[in-house]
Amino acid sequence: MTALSAEQRGDLVQALLPEAAGLVTAVREESQEEITARLRGMSRYELEVVAVILASMVDPERSLGDLFAWIAFDENGDPLSRPAPSKRSLRDLQPAAAPRGLGVDEVAVERALAGDRVPLNQVERALAVDRGIRRGMDYDLVAERLGMEREAVRRAWERVKQKARAEGRPVPTQPVGEIATAT
Repeated sequence: MTALSAEQRGDLVQALLPEAAGLVTAVREESQEEITARLRGMSRYELEVVAVILASMVDPERSLGDLFAWIAFDENGDPLSRPAPSKRSLRDLQPAAAPRGLGVDEVAVERALAGDRVPLNQVERALAVDRGIRRGMDYDLVAERLGMEREAVRRAWERVKQKARAEGRPVPTQPVGEIATAT
């Protein structure tokens, strides 16, 4: 939630708290299809905010047994036999490594691509170049939006393409925007 004032963050939480509460109820009472429909009705940004709201509601010191005590059935709907309560807490499950997102502020990336001047770290800048080019923005527009030189955008895009190919991810094979050599 980069560059939002405390008041804006509070307004955002207040606006999405009903969605978070609805999701909590849905997980316990609704079908998978209803939950999926509820989630698909939210934007990526709203989903991220709801995730933060829900995470803030959970005490990481509570035992896993307490946190999941409401589950009384397995994936087939059959009643569960209760094992001995676990002494492990939610905090015990916390990953030792950095989260998969590597500290990327998705909102800042989107705001930068929209033309807002927000600070981006190196990973966020590379992601913004990748997304901008894949969305059809030319080098000059990406450079303008991100406060970069055109040649720096071109080099960043080449690095993104190399990495994508090495990981087996697709790279645009035809001209995108005004880029004639995207392959």
